Amino acid sequence: MPDVDLADALRDHFARIRRAALVLTGNPWDADDLAQETFLTLTRQQTAFQGRSSLYTWLYGILLNLERRERRRSGLRRRKLRVLWTHETPAADARMEVSEWRRGLWSQVARLPDGQRQALVLRFSEHLSYDEIAAVLSCPLGTVKSRIFNGLQSLRNMLRDDMTGLVEGPWSGERVHDGI
Repeated sequence: MPDVDLADALRDHFARIRRAALVLTGNPWDADDLAQETFLTLTRQQTAFQGRSSLYTWLYGILLNLERRERRRSGLRRRKLRVLWTHETPAADARMEVSEWRRGLWSQVARLPDGQRQALVLRFSEHLSYDEIAAVLSCPLGTVKSRIFNGLQSLRNMLRDDMTGLVEGPWSGERVHDGI
């Protein structure tokens, strides 16, 4: 069983874990909580790490399990970006993170089923290999490939539908009358 140095683990992996948490949640406060809880779990369960995968893939597994548990606890769909609907005044950098997430592709990824969402985050945000993703998600390599393929197809469909709605808009089919 490998010995885990907590200070080294924090220094080497905290930023990546927090970034993945932000992509998953879309909210900097929830991302901070998830990342911190991931490392608290590491301190409580370091003996569970057996070295069959790298430490960071093991940490991603913890992060995904914590995020899934939190989403389940909060109901079917957790309210994303609650800061936008409350009267809180977040710090400027937090507002920017929320705004960027909301406008970006990751907000569309957040709408996908868990398996597809997690596989896409690990592949395209965290740049894990297919084998590493399979280890993190504890599933066969073929399942990872299928989830990524189907997730990308779903994203294409969502973006196409969104663009169709923008092109058609509420004015489609209406005659514009300029008063002349």
